Amino acid sequence: MLLLAVGVACAGCGSSGTAKKTPPGPSTLEALHSISGTSVPILSVTHPAKGVARGYVFVAQKGGDKGTAGGPLIVDNQGRVRWYHQLTEPLQATDFRVQTFRGKPVLTWWQGHSNKAGVGQGEYEVFDTSYRKIASVKAVGDGLEGDLHEFQLTPRGTAYITAYHEVPADLRSVGGPKDGWIYDSVVQEIDVASGRLVFQWHSLGHVPLADSLEANHEPARHATKKRPLDYFHVNSVADAPGGRILISARNTSTIYELARDGSIVWRLGGKHSDFGPPSAVRFFYQHNARLHPGNLLTLFDNGAIPKSEPYTRPLELQLEPKTHRAKVVKVFAHPEKLLSPYEGNLQLLADGGAFVGWGGIRRVTEFTGDGTVRFELKLPFGDTYRGYRSTWEGHPSNPPAVAVDGDTVYASWNGSTDVASWQVLAGSDPAHLKQIASAPWNGLETAIPVQTSAKLVAARALDRSGTTIGTSAPVDR
Repeated sequence: MLLLAVGVACAGCGSSGTAKKTPPGPSTLEALHSISGTSVPILSVTHPAKGVARGYVFVAQKGGDKGTAGGPLIVDNQGRVRWYHQLTEPLQATDFRVQTFRGKPVLTWWQGHSNKAGVGQGEYEVFDTSYRKIASVKAVGDGLEGDLHEFQLTPRGTAYITAYHEVPADLRSVGGPKDGWIYDSVVQEIDVASGRLVFQWHSLGHVPLADSLEANHEPARHATKKRPLDYFHVNSVADAPGGRILISARNTSTIYELARDGSIVWRLGGKHSDFGPPSAVRFFYQHNARLHPGNLLTLFDNGAIPKSEPYTRPLELQLEPKTHRAKVVKVFAHPEKLLSPYEGNLQLLADGGAFVGWGGIRRVTEFTGDGTVRFELKLPFGDTYRGYRSTWEGHPSNPPAVAVDGDTVYASWNGSTDVASWQVLAGSDPAHLKQIASAPWNGLETAIPVQTSAKLVAARALDRSGTTIGTSAPVDR
């Protein structure tokens, strides 16, 4: 049983291949008429929005079974899609969210493919409010590729990323072979504009192999180049006060604060915690560690694979750096006591509430400050590595799109957050189009019944005040 549990643990922490997949079908995907070759995941609201924070929901839907694409999605409180960036299988996206670059809001995500160990190989995308790529970040160094676990922009115009590097290692100290192989977890800070490496840190040389919860278990005992020992498994990186860096390592169940010279300032959790009491820093296989003003630390305590806790706990901890004491302030536990096998995040909201992505469980949930569920959304298949609630104004540079199938007109404007309603125009030529129907916006593609014998049809987008904001090119009926 232990062999199976530890093997799955390595495979799960961001993998697309270990979660039970729902075969995509008519109830999980909607094929669009107006955007050729695109099928949008159908998300469902399991708990209606009530008193939620402003903004949209941001998830990166992983693909389903072979041949089924996924991609980043912007979704409203009714589960309707505002923007979808479909990827081609086997490409996938993780960590889709709104960040700030050069003082302006941008969309960011990792894009690439991952292996069964949950290790990604890809790059990091930055898109502006018109959905144009303005930057792409790659790992620096021979043999290093950008991993799926983190892409955190900083106010300095840099980005933190993660990478995994297979290296030969003597593993006899942790029950493995002398000529074994190991994953060295690498943290890099890269200047986004130039691609220049600003900072680099390696787990090897700073964290002993024996600190790993994988020590003396599988796969340490039989670690090979094909299946290296993932003793550390870095999964989040962010700024900490005083120019320091906060990182999370799943397989040591420890959060670390690093100095700029690479030395470890303190450890929280794991085998050698510098903070106590033990009851406050007891968490397992955590993700998404973040420090907030006032020494408040948040993390997503998975507690699973192997099962170490009865349920997953998105946590707020109050740290006392001088006395090295920690205190649990809040736990945003799901009422169903969900136990997430891997991935996940906790986002604090301005009103004291929180937004939680459950990682390997394909749900995202919004809580009030007292831990009451006020919204929940379910993905149709796969999962999303993290989930977020953010405000966003999108203004696509391309015009609206339209298609006609029999007596139905299909209108879309992928990414526009201003469209409130549609008008259908029809006529014999582009200079003589008149309105023949209208309908409120109802998702990425709105179906509008029409009755016309006109040769050409177009769609006109209106905002909430009824002002025209865009018109499609006319198409033959």
